[in-house]
Amino acid sequence: MASDLEFLRGALRLLCPGTDWFWLLKIIRRLSATAPRCSQKYHLVTSDRLFALGINLMDRAIADAEVEKCTRSSHALQYRDGLMIVFLAMIPLRSRTFAALRIGHHLTKAGELWELEIAAPETKSRGPLEYPISDELSKRIDLFLDRFRKHIPGANNHTALWPSIAGCPMTADAIYVAICRQTKKAFGFGVNLHRFRHAAASFWSTNDPTNVQGVKDLLGHASFNTTERHYVMAQSRIAGRALAQVISYVGKRPSVR
Repeated sequence: MASDLEFLRGALRLLCPGTDWFWLLKIIRRLSATAPRCSQKYHLVTSDRLFALGINLMDRAIADAEVEKCTRSSHALQYRDGLMIVFLAMIPLRSRTFAALRIGHHLTKAGELWELEIAAPETKSRGPLEYPISDELSKRIDLFLDRFRKHIPGANNHTALWPSIAGCPMTADAIYVAICRQTKKAFGFGVNLHRFRHAAASFWSTNDPTNVQGVKDLLGHASFNTTERHYVMAQSRIAGRALAQVISYVGKRPSVR
C-alpha cells in the first residue's frame, strides 16, 4: 500500500505542484515502517537487464513513429523513458543529481561523444563527478535531442535533459514515477533510482571482482566502505555458482560400484 500511495503522491505533485502533500508523505512513512519486510527483489535485476529494457523501449518508440509516419509526444515520452533507464544503467546517479542535469552545462559534447561533468557543490559527497559517455549512449542522446525531445510540450523552453509533459523539467518525483512504471511493467516490480545503484554495484562486483573498488568512483562514494557490502554479496553469489557447478559435475559422473 505504501508504494501505491507513493505513486499517487508523485502524480498529485505533478497535477497540483502548489499544494503541500507532506501529510501524505507522513502516512507513507508510517505504513512503510510497520509493513512486513519482503524479499529484496531488486537484487534480481542487474545493470545489463536494465540496459536491455531501455534499449527496447527506445527501439519500439522509433519503430512506432516510423509505422505512423510521424513522431508523436507518446513516442517521445517512451523514448525519453528508455533513454533515462539506459543512462542510469550506465551512469547510476542519485535522483536529485539526475533530475538536475542540463544540456550544455552538465552534458557537453566533445567531437562525436558526449561528456558528463558535475561540479562538487552539486553532489552529495561534495566531490566532482566526470563520466565519459559511450558511443552507444552518445548516439541515443543525439537522436533524442535531434528528433524526439522537441515533441514533448514545452521542451524548447528550457535546457533540462529530461522534459516533462507538463511543459517544465521533470522533478525527481516525476522521474521516479516514470521509471518505476516502466520497470514494473517489464519485471513485475518497480526499480527506483537508488536500486539502479545497487544493480550497478552488484553487476560490477559479480563480473569484475578484481577491480571492484572502481564501484566507489562510479557511484561517487567517499570511501569503499559504503560499497563493500555489494562486493561481499557478490562473492557469495560466485561461491554459490561454483558449488552448483561442482554438484552438477559430480551428479553427471558415472557411479562406481
